[in-house]
Amino acid sequence: MRKLLILFCCFFITFAHADDRANVVANLVTDANSGYLLYKKNIHARMPPASLTKLMTLYLTFSALDKGWLKMDNALPISDWAASQEPSNLDLIAGDTITVREAILALIVKSANDVAVVLAESMAPTETFFAQMMTQAAQQLGMKETVFKNASGLHDPEQLTSAQDMAILALAIIRNFPHYYPLFASKEFTYHGREYKTHNHVLLDYEGAEGLKTGYISAVGYNIISTAKQNDTRLIGIVMGEQTARKRDDRVKALLDHGFTKARRQKKAIQKGLIQPAFDPLHRKAMIGNLNMDVFAPIMKGQTHQAALTGAQLFRYNQFQRIHDQATQITFTQTPDYDWSIQIGAFKTHEKALSVANKALALIDSKDCAIQTQHKSTNVYRSRLIGFKTRQLAQSACQTLHSQNYSCFVVAPQGDR
Repeated sequence: MRKLLILFCCFFITFAHADDRANVVANLVTDANSGYLLYKKNIHARMPPASLTKLMTLYLTFSALDKGWLKMDNALPISDWAASQEPSNLDLIAGDTITVREAILALIVKSANDVAVVLAESMAPTETFFAQMMTQAAQQLGMKETVFKNASGLHDPEQLTSAQDMAILALAIIRNFPHYYPLFASKEFTYHGREYKTHNHVLLDYEGAEGLKTGYISAVGYNIISTAKQNDTRLIGIVMGEQTARKRDDRVKALLDHGFTKARRQKKAIQKGLIQPAFDPLHRKAMIGNLNMDVFAPIMKGQTHQAALTGAQLFRYNQFQRIHDQATQITFTQTPDYDWSIQIGAFKTHEKALSVANKALALIDSKDCAIQTQHKSTNVYRSRLIGFKTRQLAQSACQTLHSQNYSCFVVAPQGDR
């Protein structure tokens, strides 16, 4: 009888501990521009990310696009493994294809698990290897509490993250990929003639909402990362582990409301000199961002055991080796629609456009700017420096280049005159 009582007590304590962990709710709201952490609760609690995982899959996809490994109109093959993934999915058929653009929108709008695997297999020999790349990218961004085990967020007990780490990832996407970030505001997309609509209700009904990602698995509950911009303030709100989708959505909207109110007060205090602007050290790495981070290095360093790969996987591995050998510095395909830029010339070759842009970037010594080279219909390569937050910053940089005998002019954000 005593042994039974001891066993019952041990079971009860273990069960209660697991239940306590399941009931943890993490909340966070941060200013994406200043780096201020405006609210936090349980931000270090390690929890399953669910479909928030797809943000890292998209982060690597954007990296591959900028490196030239992928193009938006590339048709990606659908494997048996990808087609076998559990819902939510697009019911993909093995042997069919989906374009990179469709795949990105399928992750953002539909949160399709089968499409996440298609993207993973387009960038790595296997999904397992891609998950290792995801974890490496997380470590390079400073996401110390995160381990990825798959590309979709389907539950794996070893796949864990924290609200703090998800904030770092969201900041890195905004900072490093401003040219792809507007895609997160997509509310619908079409694949094979069928239209899919978003189930992100915060995107649909919150003022200034810009999207990002929702997620759910029974092991953690309901998760969401929402960004919103009102006037000149952009906030990131995160809720992980809520009991229902409605509670999750209501909570993140309340966090954003609180954040905008607090951010406005802080900006007034800064303007009056009452407090000094400062970055939250937890997010500093994501704020400065490393645009040249090579998350594909493990493949190139031969860390894949080629003998264990199937024919199709080995083909992808060899293909990646060839592409990587030919890869050049990052190029952007379009200008962010909310930053100023400087055009510094149009050239007959891509190499010349990159060379001039690199030299110009070194002269202005700005950590906030990046290079854009774009092929035009006139058979020339336009060369720009992008990422200036104000007209004044762009004009100052252009004046510096003029003093060094560069020809340049300032270009307004898209839609701005």
